[in-house]
Amino acid sequence: MPCRSKAIQPLAARCATAMIVALFAPPLAAADTDMREGDDASEDVKEIVTVVATRTERSVDDVAATVSVTLAEDMERQLVRDIADLVRFEPGVAVGGTGSRFGLTGFNIRGIGGNRVLTLIDGVRVPDEFSFGPFLSARRDYVDVDSLSRAEIARGPISSLYGSDALGGVVALRTKMPRDHLGERRVAAGFKGGYSSADDSAVGTLNLAFGAQPFSGLLVATRREGSETDNMGVLDGTGELRERPDPQEISVDNLTVKLAFESAGHALTLGADRYRNQTDTRVLSDYGIVVYGTTVDVRDAADSRDRDRFTLDYRFSGALPFATDAQAILYHQSSATAQRTSERRTARGVAQRRRRSSFYDQETRGASVQLSKPFAIGGISHHVVYGAEYAVTDSASIRDGGTVDANGAPVREYTRLPTRDFPPTTVTQLALFLQDEIAFLDGALLLSPGIRYDDFSADVAADPVYLAGNPGSPLPEDYADSTLSAKLGARYSFSERVSAYLRYSEGFRAPPYDDVNVGFTNSASGYKTIGNPQLESERSRGVEAGLRLRRDAANLHLAVFHNRYTNFIDFGIAPRFRASGGKDPADGLRTYQSVNRQSVVIKGAEVGGGLDLGGGFSARLAAAYASGEDGDGVPVNAIEPLSAVLGVSYAASERWGLEAVWTLVAAKDASDIDGPASRPPTAGYGIVDVLAHARIGDRVRLDAGLFNIGDKTYRRWADSADADAPQRFTQPGFNFGATVRVNL
Repeated sequence: MPCRSKAIQPLAARCATAMIVALFAPPLAAADTDMREGDDASEDVKEIVTVVATRTERSVDDVAATVSVTLAEDMERQLVRDIADLVRFEPGVAVGGTGSRFGLTGFNIRGIGGNRVLTLIDGVRVPDEFSFGPFLSARRDYVDVDSLSRAEIARGPISSLYGSDALGGVVALRTKMPRDHLGERRVAAGFKGGYSSADDSAVGTLNLAFGAQPFSGLLVATRREGSETDNMGVLDGTGELRERPDPQEISVDNLTVKLAFESAGHALTLGADRYRNQTDTRVLSDYGIVVYGTTVDVRDAADSRDRDRFTLDYRFSGALPFATDAQAILYHQSSATAQRTSERRTARGVAQRRRRSSFYDQETRGASVQLSKPFAIGGISHHVVYGAEYAVTDSASIRDGGTVDANGAPVREYTRLPTRDFPPTTVTQLALFLQDEIAFLDGALLLSPGIRYDDFSADVAADPVYLAGNPGSPLPEDYADSTLSAKLGARYSFSERVSAYLRYSEGFRAPPYDDVNVGFTNSASGYKTIGNPQLESERSRGVEAGLRLRRDAANLHLAVFHNRYTNFIDFGIAPRFRASGGKDPADGLRTYQSVNRQSVVIKGAEVGGGLDLGGGFSARLAAAYASGEDGDGVPVNAIEPLSAVLGVSYAASERWGLEAVWTLVAAKDASDIDGPASRPPTAGYGIVDVLAHARIGDRVRLDAGLFNIGDKTYRRWADSADADAPQRFTQPGFNFGATVRVNL
């Protein structure tokens, strides 16, 4: 039976109650938990450290925020294949895109997603998402998880530390370093091989680390090959009613190289990433569809997504008048999305061939400097972090193509090609930030005020391609803006076991270049899209309160939050043409434009914790609930339904262990959806996964997982889309995966 919210709430309440009771019960024997820095941890639970919350290393328990940290060993144990698997057991965080030709989207945190969540890899922003029309959707899945040493997710606005795009939160991904593999050795090599039945994929990863102080190096090379992700659809064939997934062939190559020098407080690292994704799709769900009287007989796609990054990272630790720790980063990153579509079609009884080629490229050069210094004044200790960031980003898109008849003669197009959806744009960003962590009462009270100034400008180049493809559109304009973002966090420790925190934080997102100066004209269909240079930055203000309880055998974290977003940028009829029915009197075309909308409020609560049950058994719980609506009471579609994850694990020794994970998700009812007729509701569900790991000797490790062992048919809300066949977006039924790691 589907699991509805009324069934989840008592379960979450009972689990939370059990953990609270355990906090004040007699201590139990220490358990092997997930809160460790690797497999060989001692019996004492190691402290989990976060950097993303304060830009300095702090225990998760000491920050006034909700932060989750996933280590490389956690990723291996959970058989993480991609960024969607990375948040599989993170209620309130989602990655959609299952069943789509274009792959996975970016992260959604507490109902805010897309470019409104800042995603970093080694401190460098992941390229933007950009979509336009049916043939271009550049998304943010630009990382292979086998290159990562850790992933941190900070929930809520955090622009006071990270600037634009940190409207809903920050995902900070960190790639591996030579020391992660070397330890005391001069050379360390390893190989990982794996298979997943969910997408019939195989993976091979080679790790090679070498060197000794002061020089070391690392190479991580990964190759993945697979097909489309399976689902629980039944209807095969072609057309919009097709339920089975569209056939795909997917290959991913990733190479990460690090060269490091460390000596006497100095550390210099040269890093390079090269990511390549090639996806070929037979879009059978589009075979036979009719568009403006033309039948699409065949539609196939060849899509690629590439990213190259070079980073020079210098760190210093020592005694300077103005800092004890310093970091400077120089980087260059380029990304390219190419999406090619080929069709055979019939128009008024005449056979045609059509091709469309869409490209989205982005190049970023940047630098950042961060310094920190602890000091004390009048018995009050301070830890100041300050610095600056500078980045220049060039973005461009272009669409091209053509149509010919059976004889190869050109067919007139309804829109001009080639064309650009926005003029080539250069965005320059400069930021200054300052944060102070102030400890009172022997450290029991910790205040963390912070402020950041951001200045950004966009210079556009309306080249002939853009102008010819957008006749009648206003000329694009340069624009500039600046903003201040602030935060204030307070954490108070009542004792070593009990602490509470309160945080106020602000976020902002600069107006995207493609909204300010977008251009598209389709005279045959009677509409056009124009830019809006008057757009204002999106803003958010969030308040979060939390309580942490900890004993030797248990820990619990409770948080409630209330976030208000203003000046949301939305797309619709151009306001100045509403009086004329949305049509521009100059050309009679229905005109669309991005505009700032009224405020949106999202609020909710989260709970998480772990419990040692004794005898080698332990349990963990995480649950998240959020609701939101705009000023007219219209619900926010991006919010995930109430969800909870309950895991029970057993580890008799360091050699092997088991964990059963029960995931419960409530229904997304029509009353919580803006436009349920086009985006169908999802039913509640509960699924059980079983994970196992074992060491074979000292050099071989096996990780295996059985997923959805009840063979449940379910559709995640993150994958819900405007579609005639919702079953096409269901998740796989029962599936399994396994990896073997050999360390030499």
